[in-house]
Amino acid sequence: MKHYAVLTLPIEIVAEIFVHFLPVYPRCPPLVGIGSPTLLTQICRHWREITLATPALWRGISLFDGSSLEFEYQVAIADRWLGRSRSLPVSIRLRASGVNLSSFFAAIIPHRPRWEYLSMEVEAPKEVLAIDGPMPLLRHLDLDLSLVEDDALVVFKHAPLLRTVLVDFAAARLTLPWAQLTSLTLNGLWAFECVSVLRLALNLVHCDLFVAEGYYLEPATLDVTLARLESLKLKVPTLRATPLGGALILPALRRLTVGERIPNPDVIPTLAAFIAQAGCTRLEEVCVAELVSEEEYRAAFPSIRTFTFVDQRTLMDLSSRFSYS
Repeated sequence: MKHYAVLTLPIEIVAEIFVHFLPVYPRCPPLVGIGSPTLLTQICRHWREITLATPALWRGISLFDGSSLEFEYQVAIADRWLGRSRSLPVSIRLRASGVNLSSFFAAIIPHRPRWEYLSMEVEAPKEVLAIDGPMPLLRHLDLDLSLVEDDALVVFKHAPLLRTVLVDFAAARLTLPWAQLTSLTLNGLWAFECVSVLRLALNLVHCDLFVAEGYYLEPATLDVTLARLESLKLKVPTLRATPLGGALILPALRRLTVGERIPNPDVIPTLAAFIAQAGCTRLEEVCVAELVSEEEYRAAFPSIRTFTFVDQRTLMDLSSRFSYS
């Protein structure tokens, strides 16, 4: 009989090796196949026992309706994983459309006190919005709701540790605990809607704004000071036509990324006006499309220490959701 040195390692060491086999938490491994903790249960009885007894292997759960697995089967797997993760905080990711989510919510809601990272991309927001009760560990929330209710809705109000939120145009009709957030991504809102939300999120340090086309209000009707904001990623149809420069006062801003859907030949005066109107006196780093030469940028902004230049397509890819999953 062959003897393998790996089988003589202490159980604690083997368990730690297994944890490093998976994506770094809070990223979620696949439910089955290569990269899944279930694969480790299929090697030998010894490894299976260690794997099933290691809660950290089962704390990241991702369900995807485009998977080759039936959605209900994925829910059944998720339910088992939640049990195996025991009392650890968990990361849950859901992407689903056109499926009944009742079984999914029935499986995860009993574990609500353990939710730490929650990402949901769904077309049935009623179930999401019906989630209520204490979420004492929730730190990161990513909501992409294809359909939203007309009335304003209060959600995730009992999440005292929540600091990071990514949300689509539904943000205009959601009431979240905005004041406690330090990082916020708003995707697909009009400029005035962005400002309406930002007025309630005055403790932000990082912000990504992806502004929808049209329906701008005059700068005089908009005004918000984000005294702590250090980093802003801004994607707009065109910076010249967006009144955010007159609306946002950003005295602590250090890093600015600007992407415009419509190439702007007057990018330097437009950018200069935005920086001046926003009161960005501490700006150190700027990332823009290289529509004019680096020398022209540096001549126009001698106080800015670092410029990063990327092509327009790459810059517009910044519109992708900045999630952990």
